[in-house]
Amino acid sequence: MGIFSQNSGFVKFVNRALDVLWLNILWIVFCLPIITIGASTCAAYSVTLKMVDEEEGYIGRQFVKAFKDNFKQGTIMWLITAPSIYLDFLMFQFILKGDDVHFLIIVGAIIYTALVVTSNLYTYPLIARYENKLINMIKNSMAISVQFFGKTIFLCFLILLEVLLILWNKWTLFVGILIGPEFIVYTVSGISKRIFQKIEKGTSQSSGTINQ
Repeated sequence: MGIFSQNSGFVKFVNRALDVLWLNILWIVFCLPIITIGASTCAAYSVTLKMVDEEEGYIGRQFVKAFKDNFKQGTIMWLITAPSIYLDFLMFQFILKGDDVHFLIIVGAIIYTALVVTSNLYTYPLIARYENKLINMIKNSMAISVQFFGKTIFLCFLILLEVLLILWNKWTLFVGILIGPEFIVYTVSGISKRIFQKIEKGTSQSSGTINQ
């Protein structure tokens, strides 16, 4: 089997990289109104959750459909996410620039950051995969973060590593602009889907983490 054979690992890698590039372009275009970032992110997760097990079909068509289906919840979630992240940023700016910051403020910032991460990390893929009330999606994200604490810490480490690699120099930043956001989404999808499948298997036998 040659390296350029249709079934070779190299060709599969190139095809997947092109899929991620195309998906990233779609994500950026649909994010342009800014307020639609949440809906666009949910649409990206809808596609990447299928890509994990090579279940995706026409990426463009699936993305647009998912964008429409998740527009309301994705937009509302983004209106929650954006100010939460900005407030977190301001808190750490204050801590880093302050001369004598009380340790309770530092502890509070850490706790607040943990709440922001746990309430957002799995919410977007949950919106993309399930039909549920948004408040339940957020609660489920936090519950999953606690129940699968080890995987959540590992996922956060991977995301941080990917961000650092993207920001390493101007060349990695260029590649990061092309595929970075969707590569991160794909990473989150890979771990999230395995967690969701495990929960689904459990809920088929008894009550589980995902609230209806």
